[in-house]
Amino acid sequence: MDAQYVERLHALLQQSNVPDTNQLREATEGIKAASTQQQFVPALFEILASSPDLAVRQLAAVEMRKRIHKKPETAWVKQAVDVRTGIKARLLDLLPKEESTLVRNAISRVVSEIANRELIAGTWPELLPFLFAAADSPNATHRQIAIFVFYTVLETLVDGGEKLEAYLPQILAVFAKSLQDPESIEVRITTVRALGKVAQNLEDDSEADLAQVQAAIPQMVRVLHDSLEQSHTDGVKQCLDVFESLCMLEDSVLANAIPDLIEFFLNNGANTTLEEELRIMCFNSLIWACQYKQNVIKNQKLAKPIIERLMTVAVEDEGDDYDEDTPSRLALRVIDGLSTSLPPAQVFPPLHEQMQAYMGHADGNHRKAALMAFGVAVEGCSEYIRPHIDQLWPFIEAGLRDPEVVVRKAACVAIGCLCESLDDECAKRHAVLLPMIMELINHEETQRSACTALDSLLEVMGEDISQYLPAIMERLAGLLESAPIPVKSTVTGAIGSAAHASKEGFLPYFPQTLQRMLPHLLLTEEGDQMDLRGITTDAIGTFAEAVGKEAFRPYFQDLMNHNFESMKLENPRLRECAFIFFAVMARVFGEEFGPFLPHVAPLLLGSFKQSEHDAVPGASGDGIISGAGVGTNASGEYTTEDDGDEEFIDLDDLNDAFANVNSAIAVEKEVAADSIGEIFTHTKHAFLPYLQESVEQLGHLLEHFYQGIRKSAVAALFACINTLNEMSNPSTWQPGLTVQVPLNSDVQNLVNTVIPALLDAWNDEDDRTTAIEFCQSLAECLNKNGPAIISQHADRVCNFAAEILDQKSLAQIDNDPSEDEAGAEDISEYESVLIGAAMDLVGAMSHVFAQDFLDPLRALLPKVTKYYSPSRSTTDRGAAVASLGEIIIGMKGAITPLTGDILTTLSRALQDEEPAVRSNAAFASGVLIEHSEQDLSEHFGALLNAIRPMFEVPAGTEKTDILNARDNACGCLSRMITRKPDAVPLDQALPILFSSMPLKEDMAEWTPVFKMLITLLQANDPIAMQHIDTILGLFAHTLGDASEPLDPQLRGTVVAFVSSLNASVPDKVAAAGLTQFLV
Repeated sequence: MDAQYVERLHALLQQSNVPDTNQLREATEGIKAASTQQQFVPALFEILASSPDLAVRQLAAVEMRKRIHKKPETAWVKQAVDVRTGIKARLLDLLPKEESTLVRNAISRVVSEIANRELIAGTWPELLPFLFAAADSPNATHRQIAIFVFYTVLETLVDGGEKLEAYLPQILAVFAKSLQDPESIEVRITTVRALGKVAQNLEDDSEADLAQVQAAIPQMVRVLHDSLEQSHTDGVKQCLDVFESLCMLEDSVLANAIPDLIEFFLNNGANTTLEEELRIMCFNSLIWACQYKQNVIKNQKLAKPIIERLMTVAVEDEGDDYDEDTPSRLALRVIDGLSTSLPPAQVFPPLHEQMQAYMGHADGNHRKAALMAFGVAVEGCSEYIRPHIDQLWPFIEAGLRDPEVVVRKAACVAIGCLCESLDDECAKRHAVLLPMIMELINHEETQRSACTALDSLLEVMGEDISQYLPAIMERLAGLLESAPIPVKSTVTGAIGSAAHASKEGFLPYFPQTLQRMLPHLLLTEEGDQMDLRGITTDAIGTFAEAVGKEAFRPYFQDLMNHNFESMKLENPRLRECAFIFFAVMARVFGEEFGPFLPHVAPLLLGSFKQSEHDAVPGASGDGIISGAGVGTNASGEYTTEDDGDEEFIDLDDLNDAFANVNSAIAVEKEVAADSIGEIFTHTKHAFLPYLQESVEQLGHLLEHFYQGIRKSAVAALFACINTLNEMSNPSTWQPGLTVQVPLNSDVQNLVNTVIPALLDAWNDEDDRTTAIEFCQSLAECLNKNGPAIISQHADRVCNFAAEILDQKSLAQIDNDPSEDEAGAEDISEYESVLIGAAMDLVGAMSHVFAQDFLDPLRALLPKVTKYYSPSRSTTDRGAAVASLGEIIIGMKGAITPLTGDILTTLSRALQDEEPAVRSNAAFASGVLIEHSEQDLSEHFGALLNAIRPMFEVPAGTEKTDILNARDNACGCLSRMITRKPDAVPLDQALPILFSSMPLKEDMAEWTPVFKMLITLLQANDPIAMQHIDTILGLFAHTLGDASEPLDPQLRGTVVAFVSSLNASVPDKVAAAGLTQFLV
C-alpha cells in the first residue's frame, strides 16, 4: 500500500475536523478524489487501526462503512482475498482493544456492513464464534461489543436465509443471558435494542422464536426500570424506542403484555421522584401505546383505570410555557388521544365520574384538572356529550366563578374546546357565559385566558352578538391600546371573531379598529411580537369578509404590501398568515385579485420546495451530516445529497434528521396547499398560467410524510377540477357509467392526470382525517361534475368505499389483530365520521351512475344497512338511514329491485328511540315511495302509524331534532298522498299536516308538500278544496318570507299555479295577500 497515500488521507481526515468552512470544503473534495482509488478502503482501515487521533479513527470508520455500503463491488468485493481476510481478522482483533466507545461503535458498524456481504456468502466463519465467545467473556466491555455488533448486524442475521436462521436460537439464548447482565447496564440496554430488531424481523411461522422474544418482554421492562432508577436518560430513550416500535408491529409480539406495559408507563409517568424528562418520555410512550394498541385498550376496558391515574398527574402545575411538554400536559394529551380513538362510552363516563370528584375537591388544582380534562375530551366525545350538555354546564359555570385563578383559567380553556365541537350548544348559552367571561377580562390575572374564551364564543354566536357588540368593542378597544403584547394577541383574535359574528354590523367599528391594529403589522421581533403580527393579519382578513370589498377596498393595496413584506422575514408563521390573507382576499375580491397573482403564486409554489428538516446538531450549516445532506424533495420524501451514485446516510444520523422536523414549515405548506385551491376557485382565468405547476406540486404532496399536507393537497386538487370544469360552462351531465356528456378537453386532461394520482395516494393512506377528505371531496366532485370524473375507475372507488364500510381500510386497521365482532361495532366518533363519509360517497355514486350502479349497490347496500343495529351509536344509525335516503334519490326508479331490503331497515328505523334517526327514516321512506316503481300502498297504514307521533310536538319546543323530524314526516306524508292519494285518508291526513305548518327546520320539504297540494287542487279534490284558504295562506307565507326563500324552481311553480288559480278564485287569492306575486 502506498504509504504517502495513507498519510495524505490521514491529513485530510484531520482537516475534516477543523472548524473552518474553507478547510472543510477542501478536505471533503480531497476525500472525494481519494475515494476513487482501489486502496481507499484498505487505507482507511490502516488509519483506523493505527492513528493516535480518536476523531480521525472514528471518521475513518464512518467513511469506510459508507464506502462499502455505496460501492460494495469496487470498494470491497474486488479487493484481493488476502486484503479482505486480513481486514476481517484485524477488525475482530481491533474491536476489544479500542478504548473509545464512540470508535468501538463505529468499528462495530463497519463489521456489520461487511457482514451484510460475507455472512450470507459463508466467507466469514470466524465472526459468529467470535461474537458468541465475547458475549460470554468475563470482561463487560467485551460483552458490550458482542451485543452491539449483534444489534448492528441483526437484520442480516434474521433475513439472511437458512444458513443464518439456524443461529437465531443460539443468539436468543445469548440475549436471554445478557438481558440479565449482572455488571453492565449498557449490555442490558443494548440487548433490549437487539431483541427489538429480532422482533421486527420475525417470520410469520417463527413460533418458537416469537415465544422466546415474548418470554423476554418482562425482563426487557426490568431493564427499562433499572434505566429509570439510575436516571440513565439515553438508556431510557433507547428502551422506550424499542417498545414504541413493538407497539407498531402488526403481529402479537407484545400480546398480553400491553396492559402491564401501559401500567408501567402510567406508574413511572406519575412518579414525581423521577426526573421530569424521564416522566415525559414515559408519557410519550403511553401516547404511542394508546394510539397503536387501541383494540387492547378497548377490549380490556382499560380506559377507566388509565383516566383515573392520569387525573392525578393533571393536577400538577403545567408551567408558563405553553409550547413546553410537562407531565400534566402530556397526561391531558393522553386523555385527548383516548377520546378520539376509543368509543366515547368507554371514555366519557369514567371521566365524568372523575370530574365530579375533582370539582368537589378543596384543592384548586384538582378542580383545574377536572375542567382541563373535560375540555380535551370534548373533541372526541362531542356527539356522546351533546344530549347531556345541560347537565355539564354547571361544571363550566362553577369554574368561571371559582375563587382560584388557575380554575377560572381552566374553565376558559374548556369553553374554547366546547365552542369548537359543540358550537350550537355554546351559542345558545351566550346570555350566561358572555357576562361571566367579560367579568374575567376585567382582571389582569385572567385577562388573557378570558379573551381566548371570548374569541371562541364570539366565533359561534352569529347574529346574537348584536346586543353585546357595543360593550364588547368598547372593552376590547381599550385593551388593544394598553394591554401587554400577549394579551393584545388574544384581544385581536377576539375582535376578529366579533367581526366574523356581526358581519356588516361591524362596519361602524371597522375603520378605527383597523387603524389601531396597523402598527402591529410593523413588528419584527421574534416571539410575542411576531405572534401579534400574525394574529393581526388573520383578524384583518376576517374584517374584509365581514364588511365587504367596497368598505375594505381603500386599504386593500397597502395591506397586500404589508403581507409581501412579511414574506421577507423568513418566519413560517407569518408566511402562513400571509397565505391565509391572500386566500381571503381572493374570496372577497374574486377576479379582481388577479393582478396580484404574479407575485402571490410564486410565493405559494416556492413554499412547497422548502425542507422541513433543521440541520442536525454537529452538522454543517447546510444540513450536511457525515458527507450527506438530509432533507425532503417536493413530495416530502427523504433525500440525501452526496457524491456517489447510490444514496447513503448513517442510520443514527437519519434518526437525528427525523427528530429535527420543523413542524412550522410543514404547517406552512399545508396552508399554502389550501390557499392555492381557494385562490384558483375565486380568481379563475387569471390563475390559469399557474395551474399546471400547481397541480404538479400538489401531486407531489400527496406522498408527503405529514398528513395535514396530504389532506390539504387532496382538497386543493379536487378544487382545481371543480373550478376548471365550472369555467368551461359545462352542459348538464347525464347519469350513467357510459359518459353521455363529455367534459371539456382541458378538464378531461386534468382529470386524467389528477384522479389516478389521487386514487394511488388513497390506496396507501393510513391517516383517518385524510381518508375522510378523500371521501368527502370526491363525493362533492362527483355531484358537481358527473360520472366522467371516475368513469374509468368506478370499480376501484367502490372497493375503497367497501373497505371503509367493512372497517378494513388502512386508516382503520389497528395493528393488534384481537378485534372481535362486538368490538367492531363499538367505534370512536372519528371512525364514525369516516364511515359516514364513505356512505356519502356511495350516495354520490348512486347519483352519477344511477341505473348502472345497481349491481355494485347490491354489494354495498348490506355494508351500509349493517350500521343500523341496536348496538350501534346514534351517529352510526342516523348516518346509515340518511345514506339510504341519498341512495334512493340518486338511483330514482332504478332502486326498485332493492325496495324490499331498504323497507325492512326503514321499518325498524321509524321506531328508533332517537328523533334524529326517526327523522332520517321518515325522509327515506318518503323518497322510496316517490321513486320506487313498486306499489307500496299496502304499507301506508303501518307507515302512517309510525310517523303519527312525529307530528305531536309540544308547543314551544325548540329542539332541532324533534322539529326536523316533524318536517320530514310532513314531507313523507305529502309524498304518500302524491303517489297514491286514494290510499291515504285525506280527511284525517290534511288537518294533521296543516297543524304542523309552517316548516321549521328542513325547508327542502316544501317541495313535496307544495307539489302534493298543487296536485290535489288541480284535480279539484273536494277535501283539499275545503282547505284552500289554509293552502293559499301557506303559499303567501313562503313567498313573502325573505329569511327562508323558496328554491327558485319551486317558487316559479307556486307563482304560476297561484296566477292560474286567480282566474277562478280571485277573491281568495286577494284575501291571502297573493296578488303582489301574480304574473
